[in-house]
Amino acid sequence: MPDLIFLLGLSGSVTASVLFFPQVWSSYKTRSTKDLSWAIILIGIANGAIWTIYGLLKADAFIYVTNFMIVIATSMLFVLKRKYG
Repeated sequence: MPDLIFLLGLSGSVTASVLFFPQVWSSYKTRSTKDLSWAIILIGIANGAIWTIYGLLKADAFIYVTNFMIVIATSMLFVLKRKYG
């Protein structure tokens, strides 16, 4: 059973980590971010940062690695929004 729990955690981490990257790619490719909300980008960065800190304090790699990837992706959206928005 622990292997199943690990696989579920890993699967959840991978899917959450890549959640924003299709939007990053689309925004980069089209050079358009007009439909992206500043609020969702800023909330995404804040949320990811808070969860990353929490995961580090709990020493839980599933939490901190996943959310650090979310911070990276939403930060990329922030840069693209500033550039193309």
